[in-house]
Amino acid sequence: MSRPLLINNLIIGGLILILTLLGFVFKFNYQGSVYNDRQDANDGWYYVDDSGRITDREASLDSLEYGEDGEVSVARVLHSDGLSGGDLCFISTNVTFEVYMNDEKVYDFNPEMRVYTGTNYGNVVHYINSPYFDGDVTMRIDAKDMGHGMNPQFIKTYFQSSAQYLNDLMRNNLWKLVLSMLVFVVGLLLVVQAIFFEFRPLNKLEAVSIGVFAMVLAIWTTSGTYMLEVFSSDLGMVRLVNYLSLVFVPLPGLTLVLCATRAERIRSVQIIEFLVLINIICHFIALGFRLDDYHNILYLTHATFLLAVIFAIYHIIYAFSRKKIVETNQIVVLGTFMLVVVAGIVDLIFYYVGGREDMAVFSRIGLLIFICVLSMYELGQLIEISRKSYESEYMKRLAHEDGLTMLGNRLAFTECERELAMRTEGLFLIVEFDINFLKKVNDSYGHTEGDRIIKAGANAIRETFGKYGRIFRTGGDEFIAVIEGQSFEQLSRDYESTKLRFAEMIDRFNREEEPPVPLSIAYGMAEYDCSTGNPEAQERLADERMYEHKKKIKKSLDINTN
Repeated sequence: MSRPLLINNLIIGGLILILTLLGFVFKFNYQGSVYNDRQDANDGWYYVDDSGRITDREASLDSLEYGEDGEVSVARVLHSDGLSGGDLCFISTNVTFEVYMNDEKVYDFNPEMRVYTGTNYGNVVHYINSPYFDGDVTMRIDAKDMGHGMNPQFIKTYFQSSAQYLNDLMRNNLWKLVLSMLVFVVGLLLVVQAIFFEFRPLNKLEAVSIGVFAMVLAIWTTSGTYMLEVFSSDLGMVRLVNYLSLVFVPLPGLTLVLCATRAERIRSVQIIEFLVLINIICHFIALGFRLDDYHNILYLTHATFLLAVIFAIYHIIYAFSRKKIVETNQIVVLGTFMLVVVAGIVDLIFYYVGGREDMAVFSRIGLLIFICVLSMYELGQLIEISRKSYESEYMKRLAHEDGLTMLGNRLAFTECERELAMRTEGLFLIVEFDINFLKKVNDSYGHTEGDRIIKAGANAIRETFGKYGRIFRTGGDEFIAVIEGQSFEQLSRDYESTKLRFAEMIDRFNREEEPPVPLSIAYGMAEYDCSTGNPEAQERLADERMYEHKKKIKKSLDINTN
C-alpha cells in the first residue's frame, strides 16, 4: 500500500509545483485601470533654467546633466487626453527630488540618511500620483545629486497605473528574489543539518561552510532585483546587509576550499580574515564619520575577494599535485565552487565595464547550480548516513533479539543483568519461565511443531508479563521477565493477577489450536532490591521456585518425561 500512496503524493506535489511556476509565466490578460497603457516617460522632458523658464534643450531622465551645484530641473507638458489620472512611476538612484504640477508640489523625496545607510540610499521605487486635470499641465522635477561619486539617475520611468507598474516590476524581478531566498533557506538548512546530524569535525566544517557561503552570497544576489526596495521599510538596512554580505563572502568560500582540499595549513584564511577585518574597520570609519559610501570603497572588498580566489586556486592546484583530491565529494564541491567564482568574476568585470543594471546576474545563476548540486550531494550523504545508521541499528537489534520470538535474547538479558547490578535503588520482580515437555514435542512431532509451541509460549508471556516489564528468551525453552515497581506489595498484586491472565491465554491456545502436546509453562518468581547489588542470587531463587512449579505440574499430569 505504501508504494502507491508514495507515488500519488509525489505526483500531487510535482503537479502543484509545476502549476505554481506556471503562475509566474502565464499572464492573465485584463483591462484594469483605464490608464493601464504604459507610456515611456524617459524622454519628452526639457531643462529648466535658473529663472524657471523651460528651455528648448531636450532632457532624458536616465541621463540628466547636473549643474555645478549638483542640481537640475526638468519639465514637460502633460496632455489630459492621454495622461490625466495616470502615475509617473520610476526608480531613483542616489538623488533627492521634488515633483510639481503647475508649480504645486505633489511629491517630495528627501530621505533621512542614517549612519548605516551610507551617504546614498541606493534604489527606491516611486509611484507619483498625478491628479485628474483638464487641458494641459506642466510637470516639473527639481533633482539634486547626493554626490560622493555616485551616479544619480532615474530608471524604468513610465506613465502607468502604479498598481500595474508594481505588478510588472514584480513579475519581471520577483523570481530573482525568490531564487536568492530559496538558496538562502537551503543554505540555512545545510548549516542546521551539519550542526545536529554531522559528527565528523571536518565534514561538519565543510557542510557549514557550504551553507554559510550560500547564505551570504544569496543575500548579495538580492541586489539589483528591486524587490527588497519594494518590501523593506528600511532601505539603509538593505544596503548594510547587501554590502556586508559581499565583505564576508571570501571567508566561508576559502574555508570551503581548505576543507575540500584537506589543507593542513590555514595561513591563507587567516590572511583573508585579517583583510576582512580591515575592510570592516574602513567601512566603520567611512560610514561613521560620513566620509564616504559603501559604493566607493568596494575596491577593498573586490581586492579581498580576488585574493581569496587566488588562494583558493593555489590550494586546489596544490592538492591535485599532491594527489589529495581523490574522493568524489571533493571534486563535486570544488567544481561547483569554481563555477560560482567564475560567475562572480564575470559580474565583477561587468561592474567595472558598466552597462548593466543587475550586477549579480551570473552570480545568481552560478549560485543556483552550486546550491542545487551540493544540496543533492549533501542530501545523498545524509541519506547514506541514515542508511548506515539504520543498518547499524538493525544489526544491533539482531544481536540483541531472538529471531524466533522477537524477544530479547541472552545477550540482551546479560546487559540488563549488568544494569541491575549497577543500580543502587529500585525494586524488581524476576520471573523465570520454562516450557514443559518441549523435548517430547520435538522428538515426537518435529522441530516445526516445537517452534510453534515456543512461539505460543513466548506470545503468552509477552501479552501478559510483557505489559509490566522486559521479556527475554535465555535458552531453547527458557524465558525471564524483569518487572520494576514502586513497592513489593504492588508488584505482588500485579504478579498474582497476571498469573491468572497467563493461565487463561495458555488454556485458550490449547482449546483453539489443539496441539498434540498441550502447551504447559512452569514459572517461579523472586523479589530483588537493587540496594543488595546481587541479582544473580535472586535469579537462582526464581529458578528454584520455577523447578518446584514444574514438579507440581508433572505430578498433576502424572508424566515422567521432561
